[in-house]
Amino acid sequence: MRASILPILPEHVVESGSPMKPSLYNHFVQRENVVWGINFISLALVKFIPAQYRVVRRILDGEEARSAHEEALRQSLIKGRFLIPSSLDEVEALKNRNRAFRFGDHALSLIIAPTLRCNFACDYCYVDLNANKMKPEDRIKLGKFFYRKLPEGKPAYVVWTGGDPSLAMDVVEDLSLRFLESCEKKGSAYKANLITNGYLLNDRMRMHLRNSRVSMVQVSLDGSREFHDSIRCLPNRKPTYDTVLGNVEDSCDEFTIYLRINVDKRNHRALPELFGDLEARGLKEKVFLYFGHLDHVNENSVGHAEACLTPREYADVEASLVQYTLARGFKVGDKALPRRLATTFCGANTKNFYVIDSSVNLLKCYHDFGAAEKHGIGRIAEDGGELVTNPYNLLKWLGWDPFEIEECRSCKVLPVCMGGCIHKIVNSGMDQERGCLRMRFSMDKIVEIFGEEKTKNRDQALSGGCGCAATASINV
Repeated sequence: MRASILPILPEHVVESGSPMKPSLYNHFVQRENVVWGINFISLALVKFIPAQYRVVRRILDGEEARSAHEEALRQSLIKGRFLIPSSLDEVEALKNRNRAFRFGDHALSLIIAPTLRCNFACDYCYVDLNANKMKPEDRIKLGKFFYRKLPEGKPAYVVWTGGDPSLAMDVVEDLSLRFLESCEKKGSAYKANLITNGYLLNDRMRMHLRNSRVSMVQVSLDGSREFHDSIRCLPNRKPTYDTVLGNVEDSCDEFTIYLRINVDKRNHRALPELFGDLEARGLKEKVFLYFGHLDHVNENSVGHAEACLTPREYADVEASLVQYTLARGFKVGDKALPRRLATTFCGANTKNFYVIDSSVNLLKCYHDFGAAEKHGIGRIAEDGGELVTNPYNLLKWLGWDPFEIEECRSCKVLPVCMGGCIHKIVNSGMDQERGCLRMRFSMDKIVEIFGEEKTKNRDQALSGGCGCAATASINV
């Protein structure tokens, strides 16, 4: 049996004869004629025939290799981190990595709403809308804040959202130029993305995007034309579907476009019609698709609660949709895949991450837009300093610790999840499952889907015709 060729993290030296143990984060999916395996730290993905898997099990259980071929397989399992040194405490290692990232000055990350106003009237919107656009004097404060918070030589990441930022592109460009000047002074890289409903993604907006150095644009859809126009419409009920997709067609050659397809109980069975339209428009090879779980996140969207899928229901639906997407030949965005080894679920519980509304209030989660007085942590002062007025809210986010929760510590997907969505967990009375990474509930199906996708054209090349394990990595 020839050794598998596994994707490798930076090489770690293991002395010959060193005692080894299986990783806590190995997961195997057994089917009739194949066994898939993944390690959620390295994201090494392997494919075995049942006879090979029996050998792998023996090796993972501590038996000595019985031949040179088995020893080569053992070494491959070590490289893929399926086997680790017995002295390594993986949970403690993950915890230390989590701490170092959360409280270190590695980057500055901002999510900014230049306005909370929106030109759509979606029935599930959770934002307490107001019509303000960020004032010039507040832009000056935010520019100072950016410079003060940006670590020397470290990258800056900005996401523009709202409301809809398309209604305040002058603010986006003004602030972007201030941020770029700060990055140049501090020797820092800059990356910016923008989230929009796509209705105003026209020539004028694209000019602002270029000037603002925005490289990726996310546009949301709610399914087929009929369903989308019944939900994501203008306040006067005017449809938006054709305008949005026409703008995507005009923009996708210049910007990386992610289409987020919102999913709830009402629309998930009708999505194939959307795929046919995207294909007819020539977008199959030009956009990335991913699916968004529509959920009621606060009192503003409680009326939508009955239409929402539970996390477990959504996990199953999403896995089926991802499988269908790949079968149709579309590109799947990385949000649908297991992520690289995570440092935290999102930036909300890290020191140098802020959500900023159009009145330069400071928050930790964009789900709290419109509720800064109750859920915010403070505001930006005149000199650009961070003025913390709600220290309890700040401590709630920074003190969140998945390593103190047994359900998280014992979960196989902890390395790619790091505890889940704090906002959902806290606001649901500490129901841990509400915030879980959906892959926790669909591990087998997702691993199988991406295993088949990554190896369908490589089995013969990797096996060399001798039946050994074909392997691939999950690229995220």
